[in-house]
Amino acid sequence: MKKKKLAVLFGGRSVEHEISVITALQLMNVIDVTQYEIIPVYIAQTGRWYVGDNLLFKSFYRRLPSSLKEAQEVALLPVAGSKGLTYLNSRRNDILPVDIYFLAFHGTFGEDGCIQGMLEMADATYTGCGVLPAALGMNKYQCKMMLKAAGIPVLPAALVDRRDAQKSLVAVREQIFATPGLEQLPLFVKPCNLGSSIGIGVAKDERTLNACLVNTFRYDSHAIVEPCVKDILEVNVSVLEDDEITASVIEMPVSLSGVLTFEEKYLRDDGSKKTGGNESQGMASLSRIIDPQDLNPELKQAALDYAKKAFKVLGCSGVSRIDFIIDASCDKLYFNEINTLPGSLSFYLWVKSNPPLVYTELLNRIIRQAEKRQVTKLALKRQEGMRALFK
Repeated sequence: MKKKKLAVLFGGRSVEHEISVITALQLMNVIDVTQYEIIPVYIAQTGRWYVGDNLLFKSFYRRLPSSLKEAQEVALLPVAGSKGLTYLNSRRNDILPVDIYFLAFHGTFGEDGCIQGMLEMADATYTGCGVLPAALGMNKYQCKMMLKAAGIPVLPAALVDRRDAQKSLVAVREQIFATPGLEQLPLFVKPCNLGSSIGIGVAKDERTLNACLVNTFRYDSHAIVEPCVKDILEVNVSVLEDDEITASVIEMPVSLSGVLTFEEKYLRDDGSKKTGGNESQGMASLSRIIDPQDLNPELKQAALDYAKKAFKVLGCSGVSRIDFIIDASCDKLYFNEINTLPGSLSFYLWVKSNPPLVYTELLNRIIRQAEKRQVTKLALKRQEGMRALFK
């Protein structure tokens, strides 16, 4: 059987660039090579796209940017029927054929609907969420408001525009404190359109609230402010689009500080022999309790049910990780955020599920669903109305 050409897209113009590279290298190492021919496609932080066999190795990224001269530059033309990537600096506009695009981005310009829109224009088959669910999943505030309307519990939140903060921090503070549930400090501040715990902060007084907002606006034009839950527990569950929507086992990440930081998520030394204990394995290396036995069974079931409901309400595809917060003082569960392209694709949760789902098979299912969605999309009528209009 002829192998399908699978282009894995990663990198991109995001502060989560390196995390995307880790995820891509992990998945390319376990993809079923009996079915797929892997084409690594690295998008540099400049926005330029590159292909080449060297992109499969970590050494390539250690030598950036000088190593880029070893790769070939390509581009995706947003033209229906383009059937692949166009080699640049080629007189004949040669095409690198691609059957399926596997997205391994994190953050802006990759996880937020931008690249999905380009792939839609090209009528390309791609994994994961479409434009709207990707954009909603990235925007923490709009996502929470939509799920709140669907009956999923969320914490109170205020959305702060950087332009308003530039005019008057006093007025912004008044706006925040006037929001029901945010009347008292401490408060939690984070970028509205970012992940990986980048740009987050805890405001304990008005001075640190100002500082947290200023720091957040280094990464995003909008900040989301929420109450700071003191007796906090975090629980995450992965959800997969298969023949039916299924949920993985639950995890409870272990934080040394109470709130998971970027360093705890991605830079913690796991001490494994495989990596020599000095290379990040992404979210897979985070300390966690899988399927915590002492967690209230009702809360555990609620997390599973709400995770699947959120996935469906938002119209997600592929695999996502839904993160919840538990206020341990009153045993209340709240939706926190959804990662429509989770770090390491949350494979560590599926391996521990019952029945277990190995990483290679998880990838196979994600690809298979992408192909099914494309068949449905291509069957839709696109031009008949225009022809009738100009008769």
